[in-house]
Amino acid sequence: MARHATPETRSSGIRTLVLALLALTAFVVAMVASYSGAFARPALHHLTVAVAAPPQVVDAIRGQDALAVNVVGDGAAARQQVLDRSADTAFVVTPTGEMKVYVASGGGRSVATAAENVGGEIASRAGFSTSIEDVAPTSAADPSGTVEFYAIIFISIGASVGATLFGYLMGRVHRPATFLLRTCSLAGYSALLAGVVTLYVDGILGALPGHTVAVFGALWLYSMAVAGAVTGVAAAFGTAASALLTLFLVVVGNAAAAGPVGRPLLSPFYATFTSIVPQGSGVALLRSIQYFDGNGAWTPLATLLVWGAAGALLAAIATASRVNYAATYDRFADRDRPLLRPRLLSPTD
Repeated sequence: MARHATPETRSSGIRTLVLALLALTAFVVAMVASYSGAFARPALHHLTVAVAAPPQVVDAIRGQDALAVNVVGDGAAARQQVLDRSADTAFVVTPTGEMKVYVASGGGRSVATAAENVGGEIASRAGFSTSIEDVAPTSAADPSGTVEFYAIIFISIGASVGATLFGYLMGRVHRPATFLLRTCSLAGYSALLAGVVTLYVDGILGALPGHTVAVFGALWLYSMAVAGAVTGVAAAFGTAASALLTLFLVVVGNAAAAGPVGRPLLSPFYATFTSIVPQGSGVALLRSIQYFDGNGAWTPLATLLVWGAAGALLAAIATASRVNYAATYDRFADRDRPLLRPRLLSPTD
């Protein structure tokens, strides 16, 4: 007959349940605070503008606190800076008294809208008429330009949870062969995630068309970076450390990814992390591929490679330390064994 739970056991179970619910509540509050702090009241903090205009107009634009000005020689150079992702927008004053505002909604619809508003205000004060040209428009199936953000966010969930499950099911890595198997498993799983998401956003939804192989490669690299980082931290520092990393990426990284709200409109806190967390680099890489012919892709590409390489290095060091420990233990254990096995000893010994 099964024993009934003692009062102490029931008390411990209730305490564990309460602590778990409190932790879950704190996580929900952190998510609400993070997303509302990043997205609820966006304000323009830093907008890089390429300007081709008379000196007095340039000086007036420089007087705007949130604007950083790149002075160029003509309208073509200003427009090219937007396409090169060297500038968020461009203001060009023509000889006819018109200000042309070049925007790129593919770099973020919110940033393009902010650039239109700022350009319109400056033109109005200077007495210029205004025309808007979107040099990198989003697709008809994704007019808000947020599909790439959601693709990255949900691949993050799959990659981090998948890496955790691999660690739980396969256990710690103690041999180089197991390390290689774990790496190949994560690479295959990342390819599955990237392939399914690419199929949906490109083939079914049609939101990111025309760059199927490049989009797949970016998503695969992103998944490997996240899964590799979580796996490496878990191997080197334990499950609790990998859980903290995952929590940071979900709470801070998602909000700092510059998805619905572009980096120029994020608060300085989140804008600082945009180019550091893998989510920000993943979104930037997809946008560079889809809307800017690869311009501006090197920095986010390098950031993702660093995340993935750091995770692989941590995992490799952890594996090597366990291999060395096992070899050392066996060597010292052998010293305590008799030189001859008992059955080989002489009866007179």
